[in-house]
Amino acid sequence: MSAHRQSGQAMVFGLFFLGIALVGLILMYNNGVLTRDRVQVENAADAAVYSQAKLFARHQNLIAYTNRAIVANEMSVGQVVALMSWSKRYANIPRWVNTFAPYRIPLVPAPNPTIADALSAITLPYQILGSVTGVVAKPLLGIYPDVISSFNLVMGFFQKIFAVATLEAQFTTPINIVDRHEMPGTNDNLKVVTLSHLLLTQNFILTYFASELNLSSLASQAKSASTAGGGSAASSEDFVADFLGSLAPSTMLVNTAPEKYDSSNAQNADNSAARTAGRQYAAIMNSNRNTWLAARNFNPTVSLSPPELPIYLGFITIRLGLNVEVGVFNNGGTAYVYNPKSTAAGGKGIPQYGWSSVDFSSIGFKMKVSLRIEFCLPLLGCFEILTGFPLQMGLPLSGGTHQIVAKAGDQFLIGTQWGSPMQNSPPGSSAPYGEAMQSVHATTWAHGNVLGAFGINQAEDVNTGYGGAPSFFSLGHDYQGRGTSNEFTVAVAKPLSSLRTSDNPASLGLDSGTFALETQEVKDNALSSLWGGPDHMMTIASAESYFAPPPGRVETPNQFSPFWDARLREPSRVVQMIAAGQIDLMAVLGLQPGASTSAIAGAVIDRGLKGLINPGKDRVVDKLPSVIKGPVKPVLDKFVDTITSSAGSAVSELVK
Repeated sequence: MSAHRQSGQAMVFGLFFLGIALVGLILMYNNGVLTRDRVQVENAADAAVYSQAKLFARHQNLIAYTNRAIVANEMSVGQVVALMSWSKRYANIPRWVNTFAPYRIPLVPAPNPTIADALSAITLPYQILGSVTGVVAKPLLGIYPDVISSFNLVMGFFQKIFAVATLEAQFTTPINIVDRHEMPGTNDNLKVVTLSHLLLTQNFILTYFASELNLSSLASQAKSASTAGGGSAASSEDFVADFLGSLAPSTMLVNTAPEKYDSSNAQNADNSAARTAGRQYAAIMNSNRNTWLAARNFNPTVSLSPPELPIYLGFITIRLGLNVEVGVFNNGGTAYVYNPKSTAAGGKGIPQYGWSSVDFSSIGFKMKVSLRIEFCLPLLGCFEILTGFPLQMGLPLSGGTHQIVAKAGDQFLIGTQWGSPMQNSPPGSSAPYGEAMQSVHATTWAHGNVLGAFGINQAEDVNTGYGGAPSFFSLGHDYQGRGTSNEFTVAVAKPLSSLRTSDNPASLGLDSGTFALETQEVKDNALSSLWGGPDHMMTIASAESYFAPPPGRVETPNQFSPFWDARLREPSRVVQMIAAGQIDLMAVLGLQPGASTSAIAGAVIDRGLKGLINPGKDRVVDKLPSVIKGPVKPVLDKFVDTITSSAGSAVSELVK
């Protein structure tokens, strides 16, 4: 009886442990589902934001390739301008020598021949060479710069078209990528939420129109969020600086020759960024000149360097050295410059750059006297002091200048606007026109002013109608130090109803009682509407483009080298605050509360059209030669309409 009464006692413990095991299995199942779905959402966000940054890096690389082409084309214009001044320098020899009074002295006791006659006869082959070259170059200069300028304008405009096309892809591509992360046969319903489109909007503004960002609203909200969390005002400034790159954000891709922007764009109202970019472009032009453009030197001279003459004075030894170069000095150079006293540029905010070229020939000498003083003292040893002075002098043989500018009045007019004949003495010091501005050419420079060779004779020495610097994108100064883009962030959400945990009716259906997880009440985000509602699993991911030159190549970040790539990064503290609802990005961007995602995307696309494409199109049409302006304008209008309507339709279709 006793053994029979004790049978079944183990079943009680078995059922107890079976219940515990069942609860454990359910918890393991839920944790596995939650982990799987969390990883799924995070992977989708990482892939989506990386695609955004990669699209932008490709846009930057396209800018670099087209900028290189623009530079090469501009250089070819400079080559033609240089050819004109070089040819005139030889062709104009009779004019220069016949008007220089000392050359009117007869060689023999008779009225003729004079020194001028002799110089003209001796240099006849060079005169023929210069005249023939000028005959070829002059009509070329009347056509070629217009063609090249138009081509560069079109390439610069294409950068703006591609900017809007890239923006459209940055809206739509993440949506497609996130959709592909949904598991087949489920109702995952992963979503790129409204917050993503707002963050892309702020990135677009920082990239092209940084002054339009409501910095005060962002700073005040960041301060409030930081102090509410126990932080300080200083830490909030660090957050904002990390997010924007600095507390005073600047435009990343600066339009080097901005067209007429609307009055709300304060940064481009004073064109300060464009002036800076214009100077950078001119520096790039001048630093990439070949030898022919930078310093044309042909000096048929004879050099004399007698041995040093030593003078011994006990422990002091003085050594005198002398180097003399005698003959004809032919020097010239071509530079991409502008005239700050331009009469045609009155009231313009941006300097009008153009190509200027000068060539001088002078008969004379260059002498350099060197002085070495050696001191030899007991115990102290010997040391040396080296000094010296140059002496240069020359008489004019000939000269020639040429300029190509946008409008009459933009050109230099007198020699002082080109520079001083002493600015490149001694040789080797910086000067835009090679060694043309040396003291050996001082008399030639002065005689050129008498002859009006520096731009007063516009018919002979100046070409107008040049399109000027094209409107293209250059990397803003602040970003040259950072070497990274603004932060891209994608926010992805998944409805909790799609999670097949134990309380999901599509799973175990334990939606009530002891085993219900109660995961349907996520209400800790003040701006949960930007996530599609409170009942979502949420995550953000950030990425950036960065300048990545090949190994072994040291180069400052710029928009002329196609070395931009993309990488993931940790979301900044401000982005985390925005995602948590602590900062209202709608207020920072000046958008109405409750604006739909399609309205947000449409507003950004429209901003790109008004701020980039339409002004760029107007500039291209305005600068095109009148011969082709008529037939090109309707074609360009249709092209722009097609591109913009396609971008708008694509965004409206996917962003809802």
